[in-house]
Order: sequence, then structure tokens, then C-alpha cells
Amino acid sequence: MSAKSIAILGCGGMGLAIARRLGVGRRLCVADYSDEILSEAREALANDGYLVETYQVDVCDYDSVRRFAQAAASQGPVEAIIHTAGVSPSGRCARKILATNLVGTANALDAFLEVAQTGTSMVCIASMAGHMGSGLPSELEHHLATTPRGQLLDHAALDIDAADPHGPARAYGLSKRGNLLRVQASSRAWGRRGGRVNSVSPGVISTGAGRQEISGPAGKFIALSPAARVGTPQDIVNAVAFLVSPESSFITGSDILVDGGVVSSLRWDTPLRA
Repeated sequence: MSAKSIAILGCGGMGLAIARRLGVGRRLCVADYSDEILSEAREALANDGYLVETYQVDVCDYDSVRRFAQAAASQGPVEAIIHTAGVSPSGRCARKILATNLVGTANALDAFLEVAQTGTSMVCIASMAGHMGSGLPSELEHHLATTPRGQLLDHAALDIDAADPHGPARAYGLSKRGNLLRVQASSRAWGRRGGRVNSVSPGVISTGAGRQEISGPAGKFIALSPAARVGTPQDIVNAVAFLVSPESSFITGSDILVDGGVVSSLRWDTPLRA
């Protein structure tokens, strides 16, 4: 009987940590846009004894993601898909952020639905930013959740002026809110295939990209955290491992917020009246 496969989109620091946790006894199918990152991931995982194949994938291109999904399925029944690919707001234009984070997630959900079967579990890595932007108009939330991927960017709220200095941050928040909503709206279709789909929303995590954010705008969130520390990749790995395990078999269309309490503090940390 062929081994089951694990598909991971995005094999940077967090993706690699997830691959190590989930890949034991499985065929790892790992994808990234960067050939350099792919090469490093393949060498590291292969040296540690994992069965690994790597694929160059552009998450903004549905056909590219679909080819990866089909390739992963050809390696064995797809037990889990972890979608970690995304970009931060630092140094990127709003359109690129929306195309990668928002459309890229829609592409991954649609492409892997085709190969999902009983027991398949998909986890999309979102962000605590998706919980901070929860006051959107219901019409916009419905658009983000349900509009076909090809028309997803066709909304006035997503037409962000390239000259707007706050544009990248707005685009990031919208994209991550869209990730949460898209996962919720996809759960019924996944259930028809016998699969589940959930998301994990990290706070400030000490990955390469995260450390860049810590030295910038995200640094303030560590001081707000009731946990009083930065998150580690293993904090996210633990949540992902739970969501793809049998212990979470009654959980789908949901999000786990792994932020050290930052979002709750932003909402409730106000002085109490005597």
C-alpha cells in the first residue's frame, strides 16, 4: 500500500518546521516560489531521512497550484495540506499582497479540493490581523468568502491606490480577514468530499519574516501580549498538528488564534472604573 502524502505550500521557516513534524512516515511534497528555498529545504529534509519531493509553484497562478495538487495526489492519498505561502506588508505593494495572500489561498483551497477524500485535512495559515479587521461591511465579507477566485480582486475596497502609504497594511489585513472567511465558506464543499478545512492565525512569530516585522510595527504587539513573549514556530506547529489529527475530527471551518493573547488585549485591556 502506498504511503500517504503531506503537501506543504511555502517551505520557509514555518513551513519547514511543519514538514518536520508531520512528515515522519509520509511522503512530503513541498512547494515554494523560490528555487533557492526549495533546494535548501530538500537538502535539509532528505539529510534527516524524510521522503521529500519539491515543486516550484506560484500560488498566484491557479494552474501552477493545481499541478502541484495533482502531483501530490500521485505520490499517495493526500492526508494533509498545509498552506503557509504568503507575504508580509513590509516592502511590498498592496496588489502583490492581495494576489499572494488572498487569491493564493483561494487557489489552494480550490485546487486541493479536487484531490481531497475522506480523512483529508487542510490548514491555511492566516494571521491575527484577520481578527483585527472584523468590522468590515457584510457585503465585503461575503465577497471575500464566496466570490469565484477569478473575480476575487474585482471589488472597490480592494482597489487600493499604489501611492497610499497605508495601502500595504490595509491590503494585508483585508487578505488575512479574507483567508478566515474563505476557509469558513469552503468547509461545506470539503465536507462533501469527506475532508476538513481550518485555519491557524499566528501572532508575532520568530521566523525570518517575523523578526523583520518585530523590528518594525509588530514590535509593539509583544508588549501587549499576556503571554509576555514572542511566539515560536513550534507554537504554530502544535496547532497545525492538532488540526490534522483525528483528535480534531469534529472541527472544520474554524480558526485557532495563536497570538499570545494580543487580540484579546487590544479589545479588552482598558482601565476598569472603580
